[in-house]
Amino acid sequence: GGGGKGGGGKGGGGKGGGTAHGHWQAQRAMSGGDEPPPPPPPPCRDLSCTTRLGSFEPPWVNLSFQPRIDWNRGGVRGDCVVGEYNYIMPAFCEPPGRGGGQRRTGVPSEERLEAADIHSLGLAQAGLAELAMQLPNRTFMLQGDSVMEQFYNALQCFARKEELELPLPAAFEADLERQRPLWMVGKRKMAPKLPVQTRGGMRMLFSRAIKYESEDLTAAMATSNVLVINWGLHYHKMDQYREDLHAAFFRLNEHAAKQGNAVLFRETGAQHFKTSDKRGYGGHGEWERRDKSTDAHCSCAPIEDFGVNRQNGVLHEVLGTGRYPHVRILPFYGLTRPRWRWHFGNCTHRPDRWNYDTCCDCTHFCYSPGMWRAHLHDLVSGIS
Repeated sequence: GGGGKGGGGKGGGGKGGGTAHGHWQAQRAMSGGDEPPPPPPPPCRDLSCTTRLGSFEPPWVNLSFQPRIDWNRGGVRGDCVVGEYNYIMPAFCEPPGRGGGQRRTGVPSEERLEAADIHSLGLAQAGLAELAMQLPNRTFMLQGDSVMEQFYNALQCFARKEELELPLPAAFEADLERQRPLWMVGKRKMAPKLPVQTRGGMRMLFSRAIKYESEDLTAAMATSNVLVINWGLHYHKMDQYREDLHAAFFRLNEHAAKQGNAVLFRETGAQHFKTSDKRGYGGHGEWERRDKSTDAHCSCAPIEDFGVNRQNGVLHEVLGTGRYPHVRILPFYGLTRPRWRWHFGNCTHRPDRWNYDTCCDCTHFCYSPGMWRAHLHDLVSGIS
């Protein structure tokens, strides 16, 4: 589903929504099957034709935004476990032979989270072993912001739980050290981190980047065969975003065309910051348009089903030109749009002291193994 130029309507993706196919099937059955499909309905971009996303989880699910997350007891509030490395690894990522599956006090079980995440039920899912089989003896890098790092943390978790993780070979460490000067050329000067070596020879790395930087992209292409990238949330001027995507995709298209390489650019995920319109709800969910009163009393909110993400509109426009045929889109917006209850919410008094007294997070996601396995399935499919 979701994420195309039109936002997808209630049921799914593409430019005009997800209802036309079913409507055509019904017409075809009634008329003997000879009529061509009708044109898709126009995308909804007005308050008069939109609906508000609802709350679909079972009533026993506890995904409130208050009180503050308990950082000292595993980064937990109810059924929300902070989806970052330090909190998910001890709770969900050990294999059965090393204590995995044992319930931690105050932390919801993985089975409970699977049942709570109704948005992943029915979606095809994959394990990391499937990706490792696709990429033997190749280097796979995720590059992006902190939401992309959440995905990488989930992959680290799967590597350990599926017993794919191996000690880092000396050759891998030597390669990283040899490539390090490439990452010191630009203004950011941040080399990749969190290296993982898996069985079968796949190497994984994460590179933090929030915008296109020419020198860092040069380093990334020299370091890895397969690149999964997102720059999006930190772009606020869409003309600049469009210009940077064209510049980056010109280079990434050449990289992806080489034997054994691939490039996927991930859609920007949905945010669910509370905003207001004349009906008292709605909007695009973006932090920049938030109701600032929620900084003091955090509450995330469902976004409209016509709330087209601006960055994804530009992304689909740029790739829709056909000039970069080897760069593929990795869907993400449709997976995240209905998850307005799955955010950290009140995250004040974080151990890292980020926004210590005013932290309201409607961007990052509480941990759901099903969500990340569904995203991993899309990644495996995109590479193949």
